[in-house]
Amino acid sequence: MERLKCHLQNDWTPYWSCVEFKTAEFLYTRNQMSARNINILLDLWATTLLKHNDKPPFADSRDLYKTIDSTPVGNIKWQSFKVQYTGEKPAHNIPPWMDQPYDVWYCDPHEVVHNMLYSSDSDECQWQDFMSGDWAWNQVDIISEDPEMLGSMFVPVILGSDKTTVSVATGANDYYPLYVGPAFHASSSATSVGLSTSNSPQT
Repeated sequence: MERLKCHLQNDWTPYWSCVEFKTAEFLYTRNQMSARNINILLDLWATTLLKHNDKPPFADSRDLYKTIDSTPVGNIKWQSFKVQYTGEKPAHNIPPWMDQPYDVWYCDPHEVVHNMLYSSDSDECQWQDFMSGDWAWNQVDIISEDPEMLGSMFVPVILGSDKTTVSVATGANDYYPLYVGPAFHASSSATSVGLSTSNSPQT
């Protein structure tokens, strides 16, 4: 059985405790439980705590999502823009997605990566083959040719996309989050994750 591990810190804002944060992380990120099942679980949890005059970490799925949405992410502001298909269209039976605009929400990737590297919550690094090839050395050689880059560090960024987590939170809407992470950095803190989301059509 996996034991609960918490960092030695007292401030879990906006969560009341480590257990509340870990519960949100498990339900939303690891298990990706639907809102309906979250409500059932929390109702059962609340029933077992009535005799102790206590309550579960969250009242229901809305309370959970509201708390997650209020989690500070390095004070990086969300920005947005709209995109729309501008290519050729068939003469008849035009697919709806070709005429529909889509919102893209994002955080400045430069600021996101900067906060990840600056974060003091992370004490683990994970090394992979990505940095062992000649490509990384060649990039460093190019950087070293610029005198203004003296003392700089080469930090590749890896992107990953998966709609599952966000679609659980938003019901029928299909969102495709794009996760950003430095290639050599593995953080255990949920508040160090940067992402952009796009309400995109399924093709």
